[in-house]
Amino acid sequence: MKLFSAIVFKRLTALLVVVLCLGLIAISFPKNQLKIDRVKAGSISSVTVTASSGSLSTSANYTITFTPATAATSFSFVSLNFSAPPEARFGVSSATLAAGSSAVFTEITERNSEYGSIGIQTSSLPAQELTLIINGIINPPKAGIYPLEIRTHEGWNELDNGLGSVTIGTIALQGKVYLANGVTAARGAWVEAEDTTDFSKRYGSQSDASGNYGIGGLESGKSYRINIFLGTGDPNANTKGYVAPSIDNITYSGTTIIKNITLEQSTKTVSGKLLRQSGAAVSNARVNAMRMDSPGFLNGQTNASGNYTLLMSGGRWEIRPDTYSGPGQEAVDYAFSGPGFQIKFAKDKTVETKTNVDFTVLTANSTITGKVNPKPSNQFSGIGLHNKSGFGTGTGLDNAGSFSFRVPAGSYELDMFSDPNQAGDRYAMPAMDPITVKDNETKNLGTINLVKMDKTINALVRENISKTGLPGFGVGCFQPRGGAFSHGQTGSDGKAAIAVTEGEWGCMAMSGFGGPKEGGPGGPGALWQKLLLLRAYAAENQRQETKYITMGGPQFVKVSGSTSPTVTFDAVEANRTITVTIQDSSGNSLQEYGFVEAELVGSDLGDDFGKGGLGQPIDPNVPGMASIQVPAGVYDLRLMTPPGSDYSSGDPTRVDVTNGNAAATIKLLTNDSTIAGTLKDEDGNTVTGVMAFVTATNPKGAFIPGDVDSSSGTFSMRVPSAGGTLNLGYFVNPDSGYFPQPFSDAAVTPVAGQTHSKDIVMKKASVTVNITVKDPNGNAVANAFVEADNRKAESKGKVGHFFNYGDQTDSNGQITLRLPADEFSFKAFLPPETLRANKWLPPKKTTQTLTKDSTVNITLTFQAADVEIKGQAKKSDGTTVDSAFITAYSDSGEAIETTTDSTGNYTIYVTSGDWHVVGKKDDTSANSTQPTPLSSGDVAFATGTNKNITKNLTVTAGDIMSSAVTSSFDSDNSKVVRLTDGSLADANVSIPQDALDSDGEGGNVSVTAQSTVEIPHQLLDKPLGAGLDISASSSSGQAISSLNSSVAITIPLERQDLTNSGLTTGDIGKTVVMSYYDETNGKWAPLEGSITYIEKDATGDGDTTDATDKILVTGQSSHFTVFALTAATDSIAPAAPTGISATAGAQKVTLSWTNPTDADFAGIKVYRSTTEGTVGDLVTTVSSATTTSYENTGLTNGTKYYYVVRSYDTSGNISTNTTQVNGTPGALPTTGQKNIFRIIIDWVKNLF
Repeated sequence: MKLFSAIVFKRLTALLVVVLCLGLIAISFPKNQLKIDRVKAGSISSVTVTASSGSLSTSANYTITFTPATAATSFSFVSLNFSAPPEARFGVSSATLAAGSSAVFTEITERNSEYGSIGIQTSSLPAQELTLIINGIINPPKAGIYPLEIRTHEGWNELDNGLGSVTIGTIALQGKVYLANGVTAARGAWVEAEDTTDFSKRYGSQSDASGNYGIGGLESGKSYRINIFLGTGDPNANTKGYVAPSIDNITYSGTTIIKNITLEQSTKTVSGKLLRQSGAAVSNARVNAMRMDSPGFLNGQTNASGNYTLLMSGGRWEIRPDTYSGPGQEAVDYAFSGPGFQIKFAKDKTVETKTNVDFTVLTANSTITGKVNPKPSNQFSGIGLHNKSGFGTGTGLDNAGSFSFRVPAGSYELDMFSDPNQAGDRYAMPAMDPITVKDNETKNLGTINLVKMDKTINALVRENISKTGLPGFGVGCFQPRGGAFSHGQTGSDGKAAIAVTEGEWGCMAMSGFGGPKEGGPGGPGALWQKLLLLRAYAAENQRQETKYITMGGPQFVKVSGSTSPTVTFDAVEANRTITVTIQDSSGNSLQEYGFVEAELVGSDLGDDFGKGGLGQPIDPNVPGMASIQVPAGVYDLRLMTPPGSDYSSGDPTRVDVTNGNAAATIKLLTNDSTIAGTLKDEDGNTVTGVMAFVTATNPKGAFIPGDVDSSSGTFSMRVPSAGGTLNLGYFVNPDSGYFPQPFSDAAVTPVAGQTHSKDIVMKKASVTVNITVKDPNGNAVANAFVEADNRKAESKGKVGHFFNYGDQTDSNGQITLRLPADEFSFKAFLPPETLRANKWLPPKKTTQTLTKDSTVNITLTFQAADVEIKGQAKKSDGTTVDSAFITAYSDSGEAIETTTDSTGNYTIYVTSGDWHVVGKKDDTSANSTQPTPLSSGDVAFATGTNKNITKNLTVTAGDIMSSAVTSSFDSDNSKVVRLTDGSLADANVSIPQDALDSDGEGGNVSVTAQSTVEIPHQLLDKPLGAGLDISASSSSGQAISSLNSSVAITIPLERQDLTNSGLTTGDIGKTVVMSYYDETNGKWAPLEGSITYIEKDATGDGDTTDATDKILVTGQSSHFTVFALTAATDSIAPAAPTGISATAGAQKVTLSWTNPTDADFAGIKVYRSTTEGTVGDLVTTVSSATTTSYENTGLTNGTKYYYVVRSYDTSGNISTNTTQVNGTPGALPTTGQKNIFRIIIDWVKNLF
């Protein structure tokens, strides 16, 4: 965590657009890690740091002198950060501003004990020598030379940056670090001494402005290995382009060792171009490289021709353009949201070069302006703007409340953010439709009237056993259907008052580090959806020694009138420590990075505890080790290894900390086999001069990327033999003339110690397709998304290696696509709100067989929607369902969506033909942490010649959904956020180190994952189960939608759902894909990358083929939105059963029928009601294609029951018949009264 994030983040992140950087790495350097070369007004000079005592763990007074280069006159402040590893923090919680300080320093406004950070307000900031005296700082418990970073700020902008240092305790190892010339000091290098006999004992120091480092704590007689870490992103570092040398071990004998270190020049080079879609070069643009297999970050800048060159060390890296613009900086006029290029260099000193690593960016030449009323008094309020395709930005408000954005053409949503620390009235954005802007258009939104939060929700956070109120806990509340959020903090009684508006709200206590000790402020915790930003805010506060974790999910309440509802949360203390070490399968210690996840499998805490899992990234200064704080219980531990690792995750390790702390060892599997080959085109020629990388995946979850030598077209990758056959795929920029294929026809079964040769055939764009898009009146349609898709929707049809590609039309409604030879369907899309406003539907798809080296011209015309479909969504008891998500799609592929109003009514406009309507809702009315899914099923019908059709929908409850889980963390760390209950249990998102760190400053961010059924059904993309909605936010409330590169997303799929769709595991990655919903174009879009799957034994019987067993499917995404597993499955309902009859008996009714003859008929569903004309509730599902009767018992005599008998097929489609049969159970004879047959029998017996 950085000084900037701990002190300034609250003030400045209101303007940050946080962009996720790549890679599944678990690294969190304790030093300042600025990841972006920022333009600063100057550097702080003449820094001196003097402590009244240099003794360990002693209170000392610090005198700091420095000279800023840049003066500031308004809202200026200074931030300090004592850089130290986690186990040796400076104590600043009692720091005070002392007499003798320069008069410009007015008060200490921030103290962050966890990160040794202090913020000091100033009345002004002159460019002259200043003296700052801070009393009451507790020195760290370990000896060393510790850097102190000083930053100055004015309003939104950081001004200057400088570095000093202080020596604490007795130094055992010290020296200077130089650049390769042996003269220039190397700043910001991390030097570490590792005990060669005890992997856990490691001590480090960062080189200061003069290159000095100093390490204490070494034991006499011990031998130590010296490790050097570079590329950590310190703003003062000058080590870019250098690598660490090999250094001999040292033996400490009790006297100080002097060890100077000279870095070596990097021998690895990456070069490429940054171009616009027109082919024009992008000059002065940043290109970032993020190390994937260990700490490391660097960047470069393009020249006037758009060329860039990066010097780097060995290892695996991901390269991508950087589009971030910080506070006060002019936004770049381009956007990039796709995946980066992965490359790998040997970890040695050989000279290696990667060329043609080129990127194409989207020009941002449109403008959105507006004004909010009233302008919030909060000085750091701002407006965020984002879409669901990965683009996002933000800006502050001027004195009049006005704002302006530069964006690419498309549809966007607005949100509001502010500094949670600031006082004043709070406001929320009103409900707004997405904003669509055309290419090179300026759209003025006018005045947006904000909604004042003038209602209250009362919250109580208490300890779970004593029920004592816990002070310092953040409590956040959000609107499930809206962007509003609010928060508060509990007082000494554990109570907090949250300002809100009328309507439905979900509230969550932000667990983590609040609690009774010292009555200090709370820390990060769990929240749902929009509350994630509040958790990030809470994480900014000081953390305490005692960690509390809240139990359960969000609580939902309705606020109306003068009522002030109350929500109560219980929290449990995390008072156990699991110490983890990493080994290979032979027991050798590994210096491996990653995230250690701790999944609770048993405790006395109840079912509500532990949702979302716990865990900790590997300590960056102690690779291969982690320390995890958890409540008492039994846990399964897993290490999520980063891409490019030489190891793969093995089986989980179980550890019991019920009665105390424990140690655990996680063993990894070795990548012990090699696959080598050549990229070929479809004519058998070797493909050279193209930057690409290949992948190997298997059903065990392996995802191994491999580099391609662009000069020879050859590739090689290390893979595990465990796991069986690997499917090979490749990724390449489509602008190269080739197209990525996550799955190719190449497959290999690796054997340990062997090298397997296998070539991969690439699809080449040999066909030119010129497409014109028009509206129903024949006018050109600009900015329509045109898609080419080779999937087919056929009953039980299988899709091979599917291809999906598209782009937007120009101002003339035209676009040219270069495609491989194949049969494609061409479609065009516009935002759903545009279609609704114009009463249009997408064009009917045009299917065309493309032959090699041909040119094809196609016209797509949007359709006038002249058929009105309306209806009402109700539960089976007749209760109307408001805000239900309604999707209509045709058998021709068109689709449109809407929501029901407050009375459950909906209206949509379609064309004549065969249509389907589906109604869904995530129902939170039961005030449960787990929403209940309401679904109408897929209702099919033909419009015929009718122009006005009524289709009422009856929604029924399904399997309970998963509790939402939010995790707040320092963006310098990796994190896994996991759902642990309900229908989407085991869904997770694995977030890499620096994933949310767009500006290099670090900072607390929050990520929320939740299940949802409110997702569209479309002909080629029917969701197989619930969707996974992932969102993120900075601590100021700004939405984070864009990632710098891929994160891993896992969604579970029940085997029965796969079987019911007529599919098998062999279809995963082909027919079954992981998709995200592109709201801008109203369509599902497949993720750009391979997907893998793992078969999980849900019942514990050792068999993974049971219907209830799960298949965990993992994909890679470069942005956050709603994800689902979708498939082009059979959408045609079977014929209804015939000859249905009902026969009444005593307390029962027996139904019989004749089954339909459909080839995919699977069974019968029986519905019962006591009201004629109402379908009623599902009584039973007959999972047999041969059964023709059902006996419904336990009924009430004299009550008339109405039945509807429907058929369903293997894809889950249900017939739509509503004809009822009925029966009334008859009365039994009166108890004790013999019937006539009994009397006769008794009479006969008496005769004998």
